[in-house]
Amino acid sequence: MTIKIRTKLLMIMLMIAIITAIPVTLLSMDLLIKSSKATAMDFGKTSAYYNSEIIKTWLTEKSKILVGLKSQLISKNNYEEITALLRSYSEINPDFISIFVGLENNEMIDAYGWEPDQSYDVTLRPWYQKAMNQDAYVTTSVYRDFNKKVNVTAIASSVEIAGLEGVIAANIYVDYIVEIIDDIKYGDHGFAVLLDDNLNLITGPKDTDKLVVFHSIFDKLQADGKVLEAPEAFEVELAGVDYIAAYSSIEGYDWKLFLLAPLSDFTQSAAAMRERIMYISVITVLLIFMIDFYLSRSLSRPIEALISSVSRIAKGNLDTRINIRTQDEIGDLSIELDKMRSNLKQIFESLKYESSIINMNSQNLIQHLEETRQGTSRFLSMLSHDIKTPITLIKGYSKALSMDMVDPYKAKAYVERIQYRTDQIENIVTDILDNTYEANNIHVNLKEIKISDYVNMILYNTENYLSNQKRALVIQIDPMCCEDESVVAVDLTKIQRVINNLLSNAVKFSVEDSEIELIIRLSEGRLLTCIRDYGIGIKEEEQEKIFNMFYKSDGTQKGYGLGLYINKAIIEAHDGEILFESSFGEGTASGYFLNIKA
Repeated sequence: MTIKIRTKLLMIMLMIAIITAIPVTLLSMDLLIKSSKATAMDFGKTSAYYNSEIIKTWLTEKSKILVGLKSQLISKNNYEEITALLRSYSEINPDFISIFVGLENNEMIDAYGWEPDQSYDVTLRPWYQKAMNQDAYVTTSVYRDFNKKVNVTAIASSVEIAGLEGVIAANIYVDYIVEIIDDIKYGDHGFAVLLDDNLNLITGPKDTDKLVVFHSIFDKLQADGKVLEAPEAFEVELAGVDYIAAYSSIEGYDWKLFLLAPLSDFTQSAAAMRERIMYISVITVLLIFMIDFYLSRSLSRPIEALISSVSRIAKGNLDTRINIRTQDEIGDLSIELDKMRSNLKQIFESLKYESSIINMNSQNLIQHLEETRQGTSRFLSMLSHDIKTPITLIKGYSKALSMDMVDPYKAKAYVERIQYRTDQIENIVTDILDNTYEANNIHVNLKEIKISDYVNMILYNTENYLSNQKRALVIQIDPMCCEDESVVAVDLTKIQRVINNLLSNAVKFSVEDSEIELIIRLSEGRLLTCIRDYGIGIKEEEQEKIFNMFYKSDGTQKGYGLGLYINKAIIEAHDGEILFESSFGEGTASGYFLNIKA
Protein backbone atom coordinates (compact mmCIF):
# COMPACT_ATOMS: atom_id res chain seq x y z
CA MET A 1 0.00 0.00 0.00
CA THR A 2 1.33 3.41 -1.02
CA ILE A 3 1.34 6.09 1.67
CA LYS A 4 0.84 9.56 0.30
CA ILE A 5 3.55 12.10 0.82
CA ARG A 6 1.30 14.38 2.84
CA THR A 7 0.61 11.53 5.30
CA LYS A 8 4.34 10.87 5.61
CA LEU A 9 5.00 14.55 6.11
CA LEU A 10 2.37 14.68 8.84
CA MET A 11 3.77 11.62 10.60
CA ILE A 12 7.37 12.82 10.25
CA MET A 13 6.63 16.31 11.50
CA LEU A 14 4.64 14.96 14.43
CA MET A 15 7.43 12.59 15.36
CA ILE A 16 9.97 15.40 15.00
CA ALA A 17 7.84 17.62 17.19
CA ILE A 18 7.56 14.98 19.91
CA ILE A 19 11.18 13.86 19.67
CA THR A 20 12.36 17.46 19.67
CA ALA A 21 10.04 18.72 22.39
CA ILE A 22 11.02 16.14 25.00
CA PRO A 23 14.82 16.59 24.88
CA VAL A 24 14.46 20.33 24.28
CA THR A 25 12.25 20.60 27.36
CA LEU A 26 14.62 18.55 29.47
CA LEU A 27 17.63 20.33 28.03
CA SER A 28 16.04 23.72 28.60
CA MET A 29 15.35 22.90 32.22
CA ASP A 30 18.88 21.59 32.66
CA LEU A 31 20.31 24.64 30.90
CA LEU A 32 18.17 26.88 33.07
CA ILE A 33 19.63 25.35 36.22
CA LYS A 34 23.15 25.46 34.79
CA SER A 35 22.63 29.01 33.62
CA SER A 36 21.47 29.99 37.10
CA LYS A 37 24.57 28.35 38.56
CA ALA A 38 26.83 30.04 36.03
CA THR A 39 25.16 33.39 36.65
CA ALA A 40 25.54 32.93 40.40
CA MET A 41 29.22 32.04 40.01
CA ASP A 42 29.88 34.94 37.61
CA PHE A 43 28.03 37.30 39.91
CA GLY A 44 29.95 36.00 42.91
CA LYS A 45 33.29 36.31 41.16
CA THR A 46 32.45 39.82 39.95
CA SER A 47 31.07 40.86 43.33
CA ALA A 48 34.10 39.48 45.15
CA TYR A 49 36.41 41.34 42.80
CA TYR A 50 34.38 44.55 43.02
CA ASN A 51 34.26 44.50 46.84
CA SER A 52 37.93 43.57 47.04
CA GLU A 53 38.64 46.65 44.94
CA ILE A 54 36.58 48.73 47.42
CA ILE A 55 38.69 47.41 50.30
CA LYS A 56 41.84 47.92 48.23
CA THR A 57 40.81 51.52 47.54
CA TRP A 58 40.18 52.11 51.23
CA LEU A 59 43.58 50.65 52.16
CA THR A 60 45.27 52.62 49.36
CA GLU A 61 43.78 55.87 50.66
CA LYS A 62 45.17 55.12 54.10
CA SER A 63 48.52 54.21 52.57
CA LYS A 64 48.65 57.53 50.70
CA ILE A 65 48.27 59.35 54.03
CA LEU A 66 51.31 57.52 55.33
CA VAL A 67 53.19 58.24 52.09
CA GLY A 68 52.90 61.96 52.79
CA LEU A 69 53.92 61.44 56.39
CA LYS A 70 56.88 59.29 55.38
CA SER A 71 58.22 61.98 53.02
CA GLN A 72 58.21 64.50 55.91
CA LEU A 73 59.85 62.14 58.40
CA ILE A 74 62.94 61.65 56.26
CA SER A 75 64.09 65.19 56.96
CA LYS A 76 63.44 64.96 60.75
CA ASN A 77 66.19 64.09 63.23
CA ASN A 78 64.58 65.28 66.47
CA TYR A 79 62.39 62.64 68.18
CA GLU A 80 60.06 65.28 69.65
CA GLU A 81 59.41 66.72 66.19
CA ILE A 82 58.82 63.20 64.89
CA THR A 83 56.35 62.43 67.73
CA ALA A 84 54.45 65.67 67.12
CA LEU A 85 54.23 64.95 63.40
CA LEU A 86 52.98 61.40 64.06
CA ARG A 87 50.36 62.70 66.52
CA SER A 88 49.06 65.34 64.07
CA TYR A 89 48.49 62.69 61.39
CA SER A 90 46.85 60.31 63.91
CA GLU A 91 44.41 62.94 65.14
CA ILE A 92 43.18 63.93 61.68
CA ASN A 93 42.65 60.28 60.64
CA PRO A 94 40.17 58.60 63.03
CA ASP A 95 40.58 55.20 61.34
CA PHE A 96 44.12 55.01 62.79
CA ILE A 97 44.46 53.89 66.42
CA SER A 98 47.97 55.24 66.39
CA ILE A 99 50.90 55.91 64.09
CA PHE A 100 54.34 54.83 65.25
CA VAL A 101 57.89 54.17 64.09
CA GLY A 102 60.05 51.18 65.10
CA LEU A 103 63.79 51.44 64.54
CA GLU A 104 66.45 48.81 64.11
CA ASN A 105 68.00 49.78 67.52
CA ASN A 106 64.73 48.61 69.18
CA GLU A 107 63.54 52.17 69.79
CA MET A 108 59.83 52.91 69.53
CA ILE A 109 58.38 56.35 68.63
CA ASP A 110 54.60 56.41 69.19
CA ALA A 111 52.26 59.26 68.21
CA TYR A 112 50.80 59.35 71.74
CA GLY A 113 54.03 58.68 73.58
CA TRP A 114 53.38 55.04 74.46
CA GLU A 115 56.58 53.29 75.54
CA PRO A 116 56.76 49.49 75.67
CA ASP A 117 58.43 47.61 78.51
CA GLN A 118 61.88 46.06 78.22
CA SER A 119 60.52 42.69 77.06
CA TYR A 120 59.01 44.32 73.97
CA ASP A 121 61.18 43.67 70.93
CA VAL A 122 60.36 46.00 68.04
CA THR A 123 62.10 43.85 65.45
CA LEU A 124 59.92 40.84 66.33
CA ARG A 125 56.61 42.61 65.83
CA PRO A 126 54.67 41.40 62.75
CA TRP A 127 54.39 44.87 61.23
CA TYR A 128 58.19 45.36 61.52
CA GLN A 129 59.15 41.97 60.07
CA LYS A 130 56.79 42.21 57.09
CA ALA A 131 57.46 45.85 56.16
CA MET A 132 61.21 46.01 56.69
CA ASN A 133 63.00 46.74 53.40
CA GLN A 134 59.63 47.21 51.66
CA ASP A 135 59.19 50.55 49.87
CA ALA A 136 55.55 49.82 49.13
CA TYR A 137 52.99 49.72 51.93
CA VAL A 138 51.89 46.30 53.14
CA THR A 139 49.18 45.03 55.44
CA THR A 140 49.87 42.67 58.31
CA SER A 141 48.05 39.74 59.77
CA VAL A 142 45.65 40.38 62.63
CA TYR A 143 47.61 40.64 65.89
CA ARG A 144 47.14 41.78 69.50
CA ASP A 145 47.98 45.43 70.20
CA PHE A 146 50.09 45.58 73.42
CA ASN A 147 48.91 49.05 74.25
CA LYS A 148 45.16 48.95 73.46
CA LYS A 149 44.75 45.24 74.23
CA VAL A 150 42.61 44.70 71.12
CA ASN A 151 42.96 42.85 67.84
CA VAL A 152 44.27 45.12 65.11
CA THR A 153 45.88 45.05 61.70
CA ALA A 154 48.48 47.48 60.44
CA ILE A 155 49.59 49.29 57.28
CA ALA A 156 53.37 49.60 57.24
CA SER A 157 56.40 50.49 55.12
CA SER A 158 60.16 50.80 55.62
CA VAL A 159 61.64 54.21 56.50
CA GLU A 160 65.04 55.73 57.35
CA ILE A 161 65.21 58.28 60.19
CA ALA A 162 68.39 59.89 61.50
CA GLY A 163 70.52 57.29 59.72
CA LEU A 164 68.59 54.34 61.23
CA GLU A 165 66.56 51.83 59.26
CA GLY A 166 63.08 51.23 60.56
CA VAL A 167 59.38 50.84 59.82
CA ILE A 168 56.52 53.34 59.95
CA ALA A 169 53.14 51.75 60.70
CA ALA A 170 49.56 52.63 61.58
CA ASN A 171 47.26 50.36 63.59
CA ILE A 172 43.65 50.02 62.38
CA TYR A 173 40.75 48.66 64.41
CA VAL A 174 39.40 45.49 62.86
CA ASP A 175 35.90 46.85 63.60
CA TYR A 176 36.31 49.48 60.88
CA ILE A 177 36.77 46.73 58.31
CA VAL A 178 33.80 44.80 59.75
CA GLU A 179 31.48 47.60 58.70
CA ILE A 180 32.66 47.26 55.08
CA ILE A 181 32.25 43.47 55.09
CA ASP A 182 28.77 43.60 56.69
CA ASP A 183 27.55 45.76 53.81
CA ILE A 184 28.38 43.07 51.21
CA LYS A 185 25.32 41.14 50.01
CA TYR A 186 25.45 37.84 48.14
CA GLY A 187 22.16 35.98 47.67
CA ASP A 188 19.44 35.85 50.32
CA HIS A 189 21.50 33.96 52.90
CA GLY A 190 25.02 34.67 51.76
CA PHE A 191 27.82 36.34 53.69
CA ALA A 192 31.36 37.65 53.27
CA VAL A 193 34.58 36.65 55.02
CA LEU A 194 37.90 38.53 55.01
CA LEU A 195 41.18 36.65 55.65
CA ASP A 196 44.66 38.01 56.22
CA ASP A 197 47.84 36.84 54.53
CA ASN A 198 48.14 33.91 56.97
CA LEU A 199 44.54 32.91 56.18
CA ASN A 200 43.44 34.01 59.64
CA LEU A 201 39.99 35.48 59.99
CA ILE A 202 39.91 39.28 60.01
CA THR A 203 36.14 39.54 60.03
CA GLY A 204 33.08 37.59 58.96
CA PRO A 205 29.47 36.85 59.96
CA LYS A 206 28.51 37.00 63.62
CA ASP A 207 26.57 33.74 63.25
CA THR A 208 28.89 30.97 64.43
CA ASP A 209 27.06 28.37 62.32
CA LYS A 210 27.93 30.34 59.19
CA LEU A 211 31.55 30.52 60.30
CA VAL A 212 31.59 26.74 60.77
CA VAL A 213 30.20 26.33 57.25
CA PHE A 214 32.84 28.68 55.86
CA HIS A 215 35.75 26.92 57.58
CA SER A 216 34.49 23.53 56.39
CA ILE A 217 34.18 24.72 52.78
CA PHE A 218 37.53 26.53 52.93
CA ASP A 219 39.25 23.36 54.21
CA LYS A 220 37.59 21.36 51.44
CA LEU A 221 38.80 23.78 48.75
CA GLN A 222 42.34 23.55 50.08
CA ALA A 223 42.11 19.75 50.23
CA ASP A 224 40.97 19.70 46.57
CA GLY A 225 44.05 21.73 45.62
CA LYS A 226 42.17 24.83 44.50
CA VAL A 227 44.61 27.65 43.72
CA LEU A 228 43.34 30.86 45.27
CA GLU A 229 45.06 33.52 43.19
CA ALA A 230 42.94 35.10 40.44
CA PRO A 231 39.24 35.90 41.13
CA GLU A 232 37.33 32.62 40.90
CA ALA A 233 34.08 30.95 41.95
CA PHE A 234 33.50 27.30 42.95
CA GLU A 235 30.52 25.04 43.48
CA VAL A 236 31.01 23.08 46.70
CA GLU A 237 28.80 20.45 48.35
CA LEU A 238 28.70 20.27 52.14
CA ALA A 239 26.38 17.99 54.13
CA GLY A 240 24.08 17.55 51.13
CA VAL A 241 23.81 21.29 50.50
CA ASP A 242 25.36 22.96 47.45
CA TYR A 243 27.13 26.26 48.00
CA ILE A 244 28.69 28.87 45.71
CA ALA A 245 32.04 30.10 47.04
CA ALA A 246 33.50 33.16 45.29
CA TYR A 247 37.01 34.43 45.93
CA SER A 248 39.15 37.46 45.14
CA SER A 249 42.56 38.57 46.38
CA ILE A 250 43.13 42.18 47.44
CA GLU A 251 46.16 42.92 45.28
CA GLY A 252 49.08 44.58 46.95
CA TYR A 253 47.84 43.91 50.49
CA ASP A 254 47.79 40.06 50.69
CA TRP A 255 44.21 39.91 52.02
CA LYS A 256 41.59 37.56 50.62
CA LEU A 257 37.83 38.11 50.34
CA PHE A 258 35.37 35.20 50.23
CA LEU A 259 31.65 35.32 49.38
CA LEU A 260 29.58 32.27 50.33
CA ALA A 261 25.89 31.52 49.68
CA PRO A 262 23.66 28.45 49.27
CA LEU A 263 23.10 27.56 45.60
CA SER A 264 19.35 27.47 46.27
CA ASP A 265 19.39 31.26 46.70
CA PHE A 266 19.99 31.53 42.95
CA THR A 267 18.04 28.53 41.56
CA GLN A 268 14.64 29.01 43.19
CA SER A 269 13.25 30.93 40.21
CA ALA A 270 14.67 28.30 37.84
CA ALA A 271 12.80 25.53 39.63
CA ALA A 272 9.55 27.44 39.23
CA MET A 273 10.24 27.86 35.52
CA ARG A 274 10.55 24.12 34.96
CA GLU A 275 6.83 23.43 35.43
CA ARG A 276 5.93 26.28 33.09
CA ILE A 277 8.28 24.93 30.43
CA MET A 278 6.62 21.48 30.62
CA TYR A 279 3.14 22.95 30.11
CA ILE A 280 4.35 25.09 27.24
CA SER A 281 6.01 22.06 25.61
CA VAL A 282 2.75 20.02 25.62
CA ILE A 283 0.77 22.89 24.13
CA THR A 284 3.47 23.46 21.51
CA VAL A 285 3.33 19.81 20.35
CA LEU A 286 -0.46 20.04 19.87
CA LEU A 287 -0.17 23.24 17.87
CA ILE A 288 2.58 21.75 15.72
CA PHE A 289 0.33 18.75 14.95
CA MET A 290 -2.52 20.95 13.79
CA ILE A 291 -0.32 23.19 11.66
CA ASP A 292 1.52 20.22 10.14
CA PHE A 293 -1.77 18.62 9.10
CA TYR A 294 -2.74 21.68 7.10
CA LEU A 295 0.68 22.35 5.62
CA SER A 296 1.30 18.77 4.58
CA ARG A 297 -1.80 18.78 2.35
CA SER A 298 -0.89 22.05 0.65
CA LEU A 299 2.74 21.13 0.15
CA SER A 300 2.58 17.52 -0.91
CA ARG A 301 1.13 17.90 -4.40
CA PRO A 302 3.63 20.37 -5.88
CA ILE A 303 6.43 18.57 -4.10
CA GLU A 304 5.45 15.30 -5.78
CA ALA A 305 5.52 17.09 -9.13
CA LEU A 306 8.96 18.51 -8.35
CA ILE A 307 10.24 15.08 -7.39
CA SER A 308 9.09 13.70 -10.72
CA SER A 309 10.81 16.52 -12.62
CA VAL A 310 14.05 16.20 -10.67
CA SER A 311 13.99 12.46 -11.24
CA ARG A 312 13.91 13.06 -15.00
CA ILE A 313 16.90 15.40 -14.70
CA ALA A 314 18.77 12.83 -12.58
CA LYS A 315 18.26 10.28 -15.36
CA GLY A 316 19.84 12.65 -17.87
CA ASN A 317 16.68 13.99 -19.48
CA LEU A 318 17.49 17.68 -19.82
CA ASP A 319 15.01 18.40 -22.62
CA THR A 320 11.65 18.28 -20.74
CA ARG A 321 10.72 21.60 -19.12
CA ILE A 322 9.68 21.95 -15.46
CA ASN A 323 6.44 23.92 -15.17
CA ILE A 324 4.63 24.00 -11.79
CA ARG A 325 2.17 26.88 -11.48
CA THR A 326 1.92 27.81 -7.79
CA GLN A 327 2.11 31.31 -6.38
CA ASP A 328 4.63 30.49 -3.67
CA GLU A 329 8.22 29.44 -3.13
CA ILE A 330 7.61 26.05 -4.74
CA GLY A 331 6.53 27.83 -7.93
CA ASP A 332 9.68 29.96 -7.76
CA LEU A 333 11.69 26.80 -7.11
CA SER A 334 10.26 25.16 -10.21
CA ILE A 335 11.30 28.17 -12.30
CA GLU A 336 14.82 28.07 -10.90
CA LEU A 337 15.03 24.30 -11.40
CA ASP A 338 14.07 24.77 -15.04
CA LYS A 339 16.82 27.37 -15.36
CA MET A 340 19.18 24.88 -13.76
CA ARG A 341 18.10 22.24 -16.30
CA SER A 342 18.84 24.63 -19.14
CA ASN A 343 22.19 25.67 -17.64
CA LEU A 344 23.18 22.07 -16.99
CA LYS A 345 22.55 21.29 -20.60
CA GLN A 346 24.89 24.09 -21.67
CA ILE A 347 27.45 23.15 -19.00
CA PHE A 348 27.61 19.52 -20.07
CA GLU A 349 28.18 20.60 -23.65
CA SER A 350 30.98 22.99 -22.66
CA LEU A 351 32.56 20.54 -20.22
CA LYS A 352 33.60 18.28 -23.04
CA TYR A 353 35.48 21.11 -24.67
CA GLU A 354 36.96 22.44 -21.42
CA SER A 355 38.10 18.98 -20.34
CA SER A 356 40.16 18.60 -23.49
CA ILE A 357 41.78 22.02 -22.90
CA ILE A 358 42.50 21.19 -19.24
CA ASN A 359 44.01 17.86 -20.19
CA MET A 360 46.33 19.50 -22.71
CA ASN A 361 47.42 22.22 -20.24
CA SER A 362 47.97 19.70 -17.47
CA GLN A 363 50.24 17.65 -19.71
CA ASN A 364 52.25 20.77 -20.54
CA LEU A 365 52.48 21.69 -16.85
CA ILE A 366 53.64 18.20 -15.91
CA GLN A 367 56.30 18.32 -18.61
CA HIS A 368 57.49 21.76 -17.47
CA LEU A 369 57.68 20.68 -13.82
CA GLU A 370 59.61 17.56 -14.77
CA GLU A 371 62.07 19.59 -16.83
CA THR A 372 62.49 22.04 -13.93
CA ARG A 373 63.12 19.14 -11.55
CA GLN A 374 65.66 17.56 -13.87
CA GLY A 375 67.42 20.89 -14.41
CA THR A 376 67.64 21.53 -10.67
CA SER A 377 68.85 17.97 -10.08
CA ARG A 378 71.58 18.34 -12.71
CA PHE A 379 72.60 21.69 -11.23
CA LEU A 380 72.92 20.23 -7.72
CA SER A 381 74.78 17.17 -9.00
CA MET A 382 77.27 19.30 -10.92
CA LEU A 383 77.74 21.67 -7.99
CA SER A 384 78.24 18.72 -5.61
CA HIS A 385 80.86 17.22 -7.92
CA ASP A 386 82.72 20.52 -8.37
CA ILE A 387 82.89 21.14 -4.63
CA LYS A 388 83.53 17.55 -3.51
CA THR A 389 86.83 17.20 -5.41
CA PRO A 390 88.65 20.15 -3.73
CA ILE A 391 87.14 19.21 -0.35
CA THR A 392 88.54 15.68 -0.70
CA LEU A 393 91.99 17.09 -1.51
CA ILE A 394 91.79 19.54 1.40
CA LYS A 395 90.93 16.68 3.77
CA GLY A 396 93.88 14.68 2.47
CA TYR A 397 96.34 17.57 2.89
CA SER A 398 94.94 18.40 6.33
CA LYS A 399 95.16 14.79 7.52
CA ALA A 400 98.75 14.52 6.32
CA LEU A 401 99.68 17.71 8.16
CA SER A 402 97.85 16.69 11.37
CA MET A 403 99.61 13.27 11.43
CA ASP A 404 103.06 14.79 10.81
CA MET A 405 103.38 12.76 7.63
CA VAL A 406 104.89 15.70 5.68
CA ASP A 407 108.45 16.88 5.80
CA PRO A 408 108.70 20.30 7.42
CA TYR A 409 110.04 21.89 4.26
CA LYS A 410 106.98 20.54 2.32
CA ALA A 411 104.42 21.72 4.90
CA LYS A 412 104.23 25.19 3.36
CA ALA A 413 103.49 23.65 -0.03
CA TYR A 414 100.63 21.63 1.52
CA VAL A 415 99.23 24.73 3.15
CA GLU A 416 99.39 26.57 -0.18
CA ARG A 417 97.54 23.67 -1.83
CA ILE A 418 94.86 23.81 0.86
CA GLN A 419 94.58 27.57 0.29
CA TYR A 420 94.34 27.03 -3.47
CA ARG A 421 91.54 24.46 -3.11
CA THR A 422 89.74 26.72 -0.63
CA ASP A 423 89.90 29.59 -3.11
CA GLN A 424 88.60 27.22 -5.76
CA ILE A 425 85.50 26.38 -3.66
CA GLU A 426 84.99 30.05 -2.81
CA ASN A 427 85.16 31.00 -6.50
CA ILE A 428 82.58 28.33 -7.41
CA VAL A 429 80.14 29.46 -4.71
CA THR A 430 80.71 33.17 -5.42
CA ASP A 431 80.20 32.64 -9.14
CA ILE A 432 76.89 30.81 -8.58
CA LEU A 433 75.64 33.37 -6.06
CA ASP A 434 76.62 36.27 -8.32
CA ASN A 435 74.95 34.67 -11.33
CA THR A 436 71.77 33.85 -9.42
CA TYR A 437 71.59 37.31 -7.87
CA GLU A 438 72.27 39.04 -11.17
CA ALA A 439 69.69 36.87 -12.96
CA ASN A 440 66.97 37.97 -10.56
CA ASN A 441 68.11 41.55 -9.97
CA ILE A 442 68.99 42.97 -13.36
CA HIS A 443 69.72 46.71 -13.19
CA VAL A 444 71.41 48.30 -16.18
CA ASN A 445 73.39 51.54 -16.17
CA LEU A 446 72.86 52.61 -19.77
CA LYS A 447 75.44 54.81 -21.51
CA GLU A 448 75.17 56.08 -25.05
CA ILE A 449 78.25 55.29 -27.20
CA LYS A 450 78.92 55.46 -30.92
CA ILE A 451 78.40 52.28 -32.87
CA SER A 452 82.02 52.38 -33.96
CA ASP A 453 83.18 52.47 -30.33
CA TYR A 454 80.80 49.63 -29.52
CA VAL A 455 82.23 47.55 -32.38
CA ASN A 456 85.82 48.17 -31.23
CA MET A 457 84.91 47.16 -27.66
CA ILE A 458 83.21 43.90 -28.77
CA LEU A 459 86.06 43.08 -31.19
CA TYR A 460 88.74 43.67 -28.56
CA ASN A 461 86.85 41.60 -25.97
CA THR A 462 86.33 38.72 -28.43
CA GLU A 463 89.95 38.60 -29.60
CA ASN A 464 91.18 38.71 -26.02
CA TYR A 465 88.82 35.90 -24.91
CA LEU A 466 89.69 33.54 -27.80
CA SER A 467 93.44 34.20 -27.74
CA ASN A 468 94.19 31.05 -25.72
CA GLN A 469 91.18 28.89 -26.67
CA LYS A 470 92.61 27.14 -29.76
CA ARG A 471 89.80 28.46 -31.96
CA ALA A 472 90.06 30.48 -35.21
CA LEU A 473 88.24 33.81 -35.06
CA VAL A 474 86.45 34.88 -38.26
CA ILE A 475 85.38 38.52 -38.22
CA GLN A 476 82.32 39.59 -40.24
CA ILE A 477 81.71 43.25 -39.40
CA ASP A 478 79.66 45.44 -41.70
CA PRO A 479 81.85 48.46 -42.72
CA MET A 480 78.81 50.68 -42.36
CA CYS A 481 78.95 50.08 -38.60
CA CYS A 482 82.32 51.80 -38.38
CA GLU A 483 81.14 54.82 -40.37
CA ASP A 484 77.71 55.30 -38.78
CA GLU A 485 77.53 58.22 -36.36
CA SER A 486 74.48 56.77 -34.59
CA VAL A 487 74.68 55.59 -31.00
CA VAL A 488 73.46 52.66 -28.92
CA ALA A 489 72.58 52.78 -25.21
CA VAL A 490 74.37 49.96 -23.38
CA ASP A 491 75.62 48.91 -19.98
CA LEU A 492 79.24 48.22 -20.94
CA THR A 493 79.92 45.77 -18.12
CA LYS A 494 76.78 43.70 -18.68
CA ILE A 495 77.11 43.64 -22.46
CA GLN A 496 80.64 42.26 -22.05
CA ARG A 497 79.14 39.67 -19.70
CA VAL A 498 76.71 38.63 -22.46
CA ILE A 499 79.49 38.40 -25.07
CA ASN A 500 81.64 36.32 -22.69
CA ASN A 501 78.72 33.91 -22.07
CA LEU A 502 78.18 33.53 -25.84
CA LEU A 503 81.91 32.94 -26.44
CA SER A 504 82.04 30.46 -23.55
CA ASN A 505 79.20 28.42 -25.05
CA ALA A 506 80.77 28.57 -28.52
CA VAL A 507 84.09 27.23 -27.18
CA LYS A 508 82.36 24.67 -24.97
CA PHE A 509 80.29 23.11 -27.77
CA SER A 510 82.90 23.17 -30.56
CA VAL A 511 86.09 21.25 -31.15
CA GLU A 512 89.63 22.62 -31.16
CA ASP A 513 90.89 24.38 -34.32
CA SER A 514 87.31 25.03 -35.45
CA GLU A 515 86.13 28.49 -36.52
CA ILE A 516 84.11 30.91 -34.39
CA GLU A 517 82.57 33.87 -36.20
CA LEU A 518 81.91 37.35 -34.81
CA ILE A 519 79.08 38.98 -36.78
CA ILE A 520 78.15 42.66 -36.32
CA ARG A 521 75.85 44.39 -38.83
CA LEU A 522 72.93 46.78 -39.17
CA SER A 523 69.56 45.11 -39.57
CA GLU A 524 66.31 47.02 -40.13
CA GLY A 525 67.23 49.94 -37.91
CA ARG A 526 68.81 47.71 -35.24
CA LEU A 527 72.34 46.54 -34.49
CA LEU A 528 72.92 42.79 -34.60
CA THR A 529 75.73 41.19 -32.62
CA CYS A 530 76.12 37.41 -33.09
CA ILE A 531 78.58 34.63 -32.25
CA ARG A 532 78.46 31.58 -34.56
CA ASP A 533 80.19 28.26 -33.97
CA TYR A 534 80.31 25.05 -36.01
CA GLY A 535 80.05 22.64 -33.12
CA ILE A 536 77.53 20.02 -32.05
CA GLY A 537 74.45 22.31 -32.19
CA ILE A 538 71.23 21.80 -30.23
CA LYS A 539 68.26 19.58 -31.04
CA GLU A 540 65.14 21.43 -32.19
CA GLU A 541 62.97 20.13 -29.32
CA GLU A 542 65.44 21.52 -26.78
CA GLN A 543 65.83 25.01 -28.27
CA GLU A 544 62.75 26.53 -26.62
CA LYS A 545 64.03 25.44 -23.18
CA ILE A 546 67.63 26.66 -23.28
CA PHE A 547 66.77 30.06 -21.75
CA ASN A 548 65.28 28.41 -18.63
CA MET A 549 67.32 28.72 -15.42
CA PHE A 550 69.53 25.65 -14.74
CA TYR A 551 68.56 24.03 -18.06
CA LYS A 552 71.33 22.15 -19.84
CA SER A 553 70.96 20.22 -23.07
CA ASP A 554 71.52 16.47 -23.03
CA GLY A 555 75.14 15.47 -22.80
CA THR A 556 76.35 18.80 -21.45
CA GLN A 557 78.88 18.25 -18.69
CA LYS A 558 80.10 21.80 -18.04
CA GLY A 559 78.44 24.88 -16.50
CA TYR A 560 75.35 25.31 -14.37
CA GLY A 561 72.74 26.33 -16.93
CA LEU A 562 72.68 30.04 -16.03
CA GLY A 563 74.51 31.74 -18.93
CA LEU A 564 71.73 32.06 -21.53
CA TYR A 565 69.16 32.77 -18.81
CA ILE A 566 71.24 35.75 -17.65
CA ASN A 567 71.89 36.85 -21.25
CA LYS A 568 68.16 36.99 -21.98
CA ALA A 569 67.50 39.02 -18.82
CA ILE A 570 70.29 41.53 -19.63
CA ILE A 571 69.22 42.04 -23.25
CA GLU A 572 65.58 42.47 -22.26
CA ALA A 573 66.71 45.08 -19.72
CA HIS A 574 68.32 46.89 -22.72
CA ASP A 575 64.93 46.71 -24.50
CA GLY A 576 66.61 44.45 -27.03
CA GLU A 577 65.83 41.04 -28.56
CA ILE A 578 67.61 37.69 -28.28
CA LEU A 579 68.67 35.84 -31.45
CA PHE A 580 69.18 32.07 -31.37
CA GLU A 581 69.50 29.66 -34.30
CA SER A 582 70.91 26.15 -34.13
CA SER A 583 71.08 23.00 -36.23
CA PHE A 584 71.95 19.76 -34.54
CA GLY A 585 75.34 18.54 -35.71
CA GLU A 586 76.07 21.74 -37.66
CA GLY A 587 76.48 24.55 -35.14
CA THR A 588 74.79 27.45 -33.37
CA ALA A 589 74.36 31.18 -33.94
CA SER A 590 73.50 33.08 -30.77
CA GLY A 591 73.33 36.84 -30.31
CA TYR A 592 71.08 39.86 -29.83
CA PHE A 593 69.61 42.99 -31.42
CA LEU A 594 70.04 46.47 -29.88
CA ASN A 595 68.02 49.54 -30.79
CA ILE A 596 69.93 52.32 -32.57
CA LYS A 597 69.47 55.97 -31.62
CA ALA A 598 69.98 58.56 -34.33
